[in-house]
Amino acid sequence: MKILATGSYCEAVHEDVPPLKSLVESATGSSVRRIGRFIQLALIGAGRCLKPGTAPAGTGVYLASGRGDLEVTLTVLRDIFERHEAPMPLSFINTVSNSACYYLARTLQINGPSAFATSRYAPFESALRLASLDLENGVPNALVGAVDVCVPPVCEHRQRICVGADATVGEASHWLLLAPRDDPAPALGYVPLVRSFPDRAGLWDWLNTQRRWAADTVLAVGQHLEPASLPQLQAASGIDAVFDYRSRLPCFDSQSAAATGSFLGQPGKARMVHVDGDPSGRFSVMLIERG
Repeated sequence: MKILATGSYCEAVHEDVPPLKSLVESATGSSVRRIGRFIQLALIGAGRCLKPGTAPAGTGVYLASGRGDLEVTLTVLRDIFERHEAPMPLSFINTVSNSACYYLARTLQINGPSAFATSRYAPFESALRLASLDLENGVPNALVGAVDVCVPPVCEHRQRICVGADATVGEASHWLLLAPRDDPAPALGYVPLVRSFPDRAGLWDWLNTQRRWAADTVLAVGQHLEPASLPQLQAASGIDAVFDYRSRLPCFDSQSAAATGSFLGQPGKARMVHVDGDPSGRFSVMLIERG
């Protein structure tokens, strides 16, 4: 896949969440009413990646999240279980996080397929794989992103996302606009491969194939890998250089979505191998190359 553009929003949250309305208007050129933070975040990041009305007909939307629209889901659950009331209809509808895809399509004026992928592990990589399948089958462009919202109080949010009591948490929206590799538009970069491995042996075999590129490649690791795994990955791949994009980020579920834009946004080596894992011993890999 060819990367045509990137767009992002990422901010730490210390006490109260910052207002987003003006950022939505700046990113999209319009005011969108009666939407919560999750949809606002999606519009900000996506609008910074793709201006309304500029995508070809049939462009698709592929949205990922670690936990979906937590804000509206918690509101609905409190209405039902604490107040013993029926939730507001619009809130209930928006608990289906694919509602954000509707607002993205309407605001950015795109009319292709849409999909929402949520997973504690590798949600962004899952959305990329869905987009690659559609690009192979005639979709002209794919708008792919990951959104994670922070719901105060911050002490409770830390518990929800399983981070330490002193960790800085945040919310984020990171997006890529993709096209088939033979698309004539200028490229920021490429995604030659997004792949999952069921076990360590399969990953190690693949990493060994990267040795021919090791001198011009950086290695990046996701948030779900233990720090001790980095030297092992370096030894398996022969890649000495490390790209640390995560030390600058607050804690949120889909940090891997920030890796591509961070890598392409600064000069350096020709490609990045990004590896993440899960507690079951499975691994996900993204290979990113500069344009």
